Amino acid sequence: MTGEKKMFTSYVKNKDPQDSIIFGDGNQGKVKGLGKIAISNEHSISNVFLVESLGYNLLSVSQLCHMGYNCLFTNVDVSVFRRSDGSLAFKGVLDGKLYLVDFAKEEAGLDACLIAKTSMGWLWHRRLAHVGMKNLHKLLKGEHVIGLTNVHFEKDRPCAACQAGKQVGGAHHSKNVMTTSRPLELLHMDLFGPVAYLSIGGSKYGLVIVDDFSRFTWVFFLQDKSETQGTLKRFLRRAQNEFELKVKKIRSDNGSEFKNLQVEEFLEEEGIKHEFSAPYTPQQNGVVERKNRTLIDMARTMLGEFKTPEYFWSEAVNTACHAINRVYLHRLLKKTSYELLTGNKPNVSYFRVFGSKCYILVKKGRNSKFAPKAVEGFLLGYDSNTKAYRVFNKSSGLVEVSSDVVFDETNGSPREQVVDCDDVDEEDVPTAAIRTMAIGEVRPQEQDERDQPSSSTMVHPPTEDDEQVPQVEALDQGGAQDDQVMEEEAQPAPPTQVRAMIQRDHPVDQILGDISKGVTTRSRLVNFCEHYSFVSSIEPFRVEEALLDPDWVLAMQEELNNFKRNEVWTLVPRPKQNVVGTKWVFRNKQDEHGVVTRNKARLVAKGYAQVAGLDFEETFAPVARLESIRILLAYAAHHSFRLYQMDVKSAFLNGPIKEEVYVEQPPGFEDERYPDHVCKLSKALYGLKQAPRAWYECLRDFLIANAFKVGKADPTLFTKTCDGDLFVCQIYVDDIIFGSTNQKSCEEFSRVMTQKFEMSMMGELNYFLGFQVKQLKDGTFISQTKYTQDLLKRFGMKDAKPAKTPMGTDGHTDLNKGGKSIDQKAYRSMIGSLLYLCASRPDIMLSVCMCARFQSDPKECHLVAVKRILRYLVATPCFGLWYPKGSTFDLVGYSDSDYAGCKVDRKSTSGTCQFLGRSLVSWNSKKQTSVALSTAEAEYVAAGQCCAQLLWMRQTLRDFGYNLSKVPLLCDNESAIRMAENPVEHSRTKHIDIRHHFLRDHQQKGDIEVFHVSTENQLADIFTKPLDEKTFCRLRSELNVIDSRNLD
Repeated sequence: MTGEKKMFTSYVKNKDPQDSIIFGDGNQGKVKGLGKIAISNEHSISNVFLVESLGYNLLSVSQLCHMGYNCLFTNVDVSVFRRSDGSLAFKGVLDGKLYLVDFAKEEAGLDACLIAKTSMGWLWHRRLAHVGMKNLHKLLKGEHVIGLTNVHFEKDRPCAACQAGKQVGGAHHSKNVMTTSRPLELLHMDLFGPVAYLSIGGSKYGLVIVDDFSRFTWVFFLQDKSETQGTLKRFLRRAQNEFELKVKKIRSDNGSEFKNLQVEEFLEEEGIKHEFSAPYTPQQNGVVERKNRTLIDMARTMLGEFKTPEYFWSEAVNTACHAINRVYLHRLLKKTSYELLTGNKPNVSYFRVFGSKCYILVKKGRNSKFAPKAVEGFLLGYDSNTKAYRVFNKSSGLVEVSSDVVFDETNGSPREQVVDCDDVDEEDVPTAAIRTMAIGEVRPQEQDERDQPSSSTMVHPPTEDDEQVPQVEALDQGGAQDDQVMEEEAQPAPPTQVRAMIQRDHPVDQILGDISKGVTTRSRLVNFCEHYSFVSSIEPFRVEEALLDPDWVLAMQEELNNFKRNEVWTLVPRPKQNVVGTKWVFRNKQDEHGVVTRNKARLVAKGYAQVAGLDFEETFAPVARLESIRILLAYAAHHSFRLYQMDVKSAFLNGPIKEEVYVEQPPGFEDERYPDHVCKLSKALYGLKQAPRAWYECLRDFLIANAFKVGKADPTLFTKTCDGDLFVCQIYVDDIIFGSTNQKSCEEFSRVMTQKFEMSMMGELNYFLGFQVKQLKDGTFISQTKYTQDLLKRFGMKDAKPAKTPMGTDGHTDLNKGGKSIDQKAYRSMIGSLLYLCASRPDIMLSVCMCARFQSDPKECHLVAVKRILRYLVATPCFGLWYPKGSTFDLVGYSDSDYAGCKVDRKSTSGTCQFLGRSLVSWNSKKQTSVALSTAEAEYVAAGQCCAQLLWMRQTLRDFGYNLSKVPLLCDNESAIRMAENPVEHSRTKHIDIRHHFLRDHQQKGDIEVFHVSTENQLADIFTKPLDEKTFCRLRSELNVIDSRNLD
């Protein structure tokens, strides 16, 4: 408000004479009128009151903010900026307790000039991905780029988007030393992700490669870490070919995506040295680590400026990479990365502000001559295949590539305006996450500008300098479109449209986390909470729920792509015979720490609807026993070689089936042209009764064709001998663990498998079937620590009082018919969870089995016994099996039994365990099926059970090259030993079932030899009866059950 009428450039008289303003001293001033006051040649302030008798000109800060201005107050002055473009509107100085602003007309021309220059500098700052003003000034002063002239770069205020996206603490100075003399001499690389939201191309990861000499950067976007190897191979071949330079060295961290057999084999062939940073020392790979942070900071800033939706993160990273290659100057060579690599100065004249509003020329599909010639969208970046921009068409929900675009760089498109489910017809909602559709060749052409806004100009990417025009995935561009990175051979192709994912409410977090925080790269993802938020952690129960989440939609699309790649089915008219239904199953994949790393959607058949003899015949498929896996682990530890693991992607889809089977189309992805058709299967589908067998036969036949032999006792074990070295491979459905005394055999096996099947190479064995495996120099440690901790948390026992033993010395329990019954379902859940834990914890085997006897009608006393086991686990959460490297690998068994220990039916409990050298590979605790009349009979029955297990292991070891005879079986009962040696029948033994004389038969054949062992050294004693703490701990130690925290 003001009291000077001469300041107004326009004025309207107030019609209400009663309107007045009350001053601070209680007096009033009438409001004479309302008008506009000019503050420069181009800008003015509206809604200014003319107040009678007002001696000062007053400016309301709240009204300024409401009108679209931002105010920055210091202890000496105030700066007012336009929120629309960040330009300076006017300044004021502190005078006493007030800030004074001078709007004198004689200074307006100068102010306008200065404001124009400053505004243009800030505009280019935003166009060039928010690069620092100092760097831009150096570019202009040194004439390092083309298209950047007559611009004044001055940081006269902070950039709000930069402060939100990039602000960090103090930096450490780098060494000013050149370690390379030419491009491609050394390449740094790292992986970041998984990112919170799948990109529009379905990617979760970004592979960043930096040239040490020029600091030129390439970014490739991956759906899975396993794609790193293929991407890296293609990049190295093409880089060496395009630049006619040899890559000498690459440097990376120790991640399994870089440190694996595939990569090392390729680098060996190419003669490229592979250097690794020390574990947990990212500073040694600092070049690419810092580049990661720069890229993500810039992407975060660009996404945040106009609130661009988070699933465009790959476009932002790609644009940031495109920009820094052309504008960042090498600290020592004082040239851009682009010029150092190609020898040409980059042209930046075609750069525009990321996310800014634009108008896209409609070339096809106009239904009327009077239909709009352009539609609104926003900029996503620069296409690497054509001379065009990548823009998002808001009306169609597609990413388009177009050269005829008009930009309004002062405004962006708010995220809520991109795609709203309320504005989309039901038939327009995509059933797949991403669909790529050709829209015809886009060629630069002139456009009638008469219908375009006068404040904007038609922009075409430059064509006069071919070096600046993006070519087909040209490596000098530095980026890669998210939806085209993984093409094996890139060919010139028409521009594409990519349908964006529709979601009603997007999370408020920025795509790469809180914008106030720095970047976290792959090698630093050690915090569970941070990592957990990177992927969807909720498993939907119905397909309708999954279709609302872009992460799960992409997972379903990935599954269907596997079907197409493996040619699983063909669409045919519905037959008259049985058609099996299908459904989606959703699961989160976790690593050894329980961190969700991947969302897996599986399309399965409703196999229960299959008709025997019509839809299937044979269904049995062998599965590896846990004893087999432990034997392999013990064998590898004994011979000091590493075991590796791999996973066959969508394994069942590789197995051909013999029967004629039809299934329904996948829910949510029905063919629009033939909605009533069904799928005729040529390959197995998950859920079919014959699917496991079809996959096993497919894999078995392939391995046999490659000179492997199937195990005689274990059909899931495959071995191959070459030049005296044994290669061993164990199959558990689609998971494979393998190893050899000859490392080259492992590399060859990896190569052969990847040629036949699509594999996920997971490096050294560290997590398999819930087991955490540590392969150390002195042996191998197996545990289920994570599972134990989750179990305790699930049953509310995490903070319970620890117990030193799993059961008391009076641990025998009875039915307790008069006791209070408890929840049967909860009790069975606890027993089932503990039984699985017994796979690596033989010390709780007996106590769990004893509690399992009362699942039909559990009482409170039984629940107390189970909780005692859980309290013991609280005290020993990190315990597991230790397989030491040893000089012997002899097979030996221990058998023992109590006598009439069960108070319910007075039956005895057998306990057995089998060792390979000092490695415990098998154990058992089981109640006998008949009542024994003597301790000798109970011990004899237990020894027979141990004999059966030893014979199976003896046969299995033959496949490993061990031919054993007279395997020792240690028993602490002399009478039982005599019964095994002598076929003498008398009144005390003649009633024993004939099947228990199985032991005597093999004793006479020389397969087994029974020896006496003292009760003190009877290791199987821990599986038959409760023990005192001292004895229990001693036997536990003899079984090599130790605490992982005691390992070196």
